[in-house]
Amino acid sequence: MTSKQEILKQGFVDVKVFVAGLRQSHRLEVQKQKTAHGDVPFLVCKHYIPATEMVRLAEEFQLPIKHKDTVVFPKGTMPSTFAEKIATVEPDTIEAEVE
Repeated sequence: MTSKQEILKQGFVDVKVFVAGLRQSHRLEVQKQKTAHGDVPFLVCKHYIPATEMVRLAEEFQLPIKHKDTVVFPKGTMPSTFAEKIATVEPDTIEAEVE
């Protein structure tokens, strides 16, 4: 079984899925997409994969999966869980003494 770090480092993962009763091999590629929380890595499918198989793969790899308009996250996670934080600038602080 491939770990999440290995998949992100390699940039893709090959999977076996059942589509219409047939077992098929698909390659899911890692693509980072900008969201309000930062850059989120998605495993993107080029070919159709049923939603039930996408849920299984998301749980197995603990990474979000996307195909066209369908996005599946592992149970109990959301985009901010996977976001790589964008550099933020903290406002200058003003220190005042109370007399």
